[in-house]
Amino acid sequence: GSDNRSLGELFLYFSDEMSDITWIQAFRMLLQMFRTILNNNTELSDDKIDELVDTFMNTLPALLKAQLQAA
Repeated sequence: GSDNRSLGELFLYFSDEMSDITWIQAFRMLLQMFRTILNNNTELSDDKIDELVDTFMNTLPALLKAQLQAA
């Protein structure tokens, strides 16, 4: 009865958590690739690249930004 439902809810909770972590890791990898491309293909300084990334991060929706910063 209720045991199966509880296990199912627990499974869904953990699979949701895992998919969030995977998504966040993927986002961070893309951001790192973007930094590397800027670094290798432009004359921008590291400080300028940091500034661009910060500007990009500040345009993200608040909920998304909070998840990325918490990870």
